Amino acid sequence: GPCTFNVFPVMERLKEVVVNLDTSLPANNCTYWKSRIDDRGLHRAGLCCINIGAVYENCPNLERFMGVDVAMVSHKQTFNKWNGRIKKRFYDYYLRQGGSKEIKAWAKTRWLSRRPVTFCHDVVLH
Repeated sequence: GPCTFNVFPVMERLKEVVVNLDTSLPANNCTYWKSRIDDRGLHRAGLCCINIGAVYENCPNLERFMGVDVAMVSHKQTFNKWNGRIKKRFYDYYLRQGGSKEIKAWAKTRWLSRRPVTFCHDVVLH
């Protein structure tokens, strides 16, 4: 789907998130909101299609997210601590994909700045 799809999963038994990103654009293929044209060569893992922050406490059994191992980061800590530990894993992934920004510059344009707001509604089918 498009980078701005913005899915918020609430799935206790979810083990892995695989995102098939839109690769129909030849270059500069990341279309995430407000992304600079010169910063579209690599997708924003953790932001494109599904915000990694949305899985905090909503998907406690998640093991892999877009190829990044997240199993060892416990949801039984504050969001800020969880986010800091997850962020390091996604930054390492970014570097392995060929990214070259320092972590501070990377986080400013390629990482969540706050916990996403999720709206959960119970749906009862009769």
